[in-house]
Parts: sequence; structure tokens; C-alpha cells
Amino acid sequence: MKKFIAIQAYLWAIACFLIIPVTFISNDSLASQLAKLPFMKIHPRYSGGEINRSYLSGGLQVTVNKPVYWSRIASGSSGFVQVAFSAIDSLPVTIHENIDFDFDDKTDFNVLIDTKTGTTLLKQQNLKVRSVDVSSRVKNNWIIRVNIEE
Repeated sequence: MKKFIAIQAYLWAIACFLIIPVTFISNDSLASQLAKLPFMKIHPRYSGGEINRSYLSGGLQVTVNKPVYWSRIASGSSGFVQVAFSAIDSLPVTIHENIDFDFDDKTDFNVLIDTKTGTTLLKQQNLKVRSVDVSSRVKNNWIIRVNIEE
């Protein structure tokens, strides 16, 4: 009986010795399969949040995402709002847009972006709006993240 258990233990050790390198070699395909599982989700801090509203303005598709707060459990006091400006062909030299992220029919902030130099000017209209955190070109889009505080 002791020999039988020892043989099983050695077989299991050999199997593990073979499985471990395979998991590292096929890590990319394994990771892509794991990412497709229904419970896997990218945190809004990295994706910019869910799309709240999208509209056309001056030849640009403007997408305003829902505010993302830093707290994991409940709405925290500070976070950001991501706004994306998408062009069909190419981005204009300047983007000037009034943004209402909380949909109270009042402009929360104005943004003026020079797409050649990357200069972004923010004019707050709402006390929640703090500053521009990120302003960057991503392929044929321009994305900004504006810091907000409750």
C-alpha cells in the first residue's frame, strides 16, 4: 500500500512539473480566455467609466462618461469625469466645447484644446469641477479627464 501511494505521489509531482511551464508558455492565451469570463470586468478607474451620453457637436462625436469616484465601496468625495472627442477623419486644430456632465441643463465646464500642442484650458462653471487631470490624443480621438469633488 505504501508503494502504491508513493507511486501516485511521484506521478502527481511529474504532472505538476509538466503543467507549470505550460501555464507560463501559454499565459497570453490563458489570460485572454480568463478575461472573457462573465465576472471579469475592467475597473472604471482604468476604462474611464460607463458611457453616460454621446452626441454630435461641430463635426465631433462627444462622449461624456459617468463620474468615477476613487472609493471602492460607495461614492467617494473625489474622482473624475472622462470626456472623449472623436473625429471621423481628423481632429480639428482646436476643440472648444461646453460640457454638462451631471445633466442638469447647466454647463459644468468649458474646455478649449489645441490639438497641435496639447494645451488644454479648463473654465469651471460648477463648484464640483477642479482641474484637468489628463488631456491626450488616442488614435483619432482626444480624451480628457477632469477632476471633480463632491
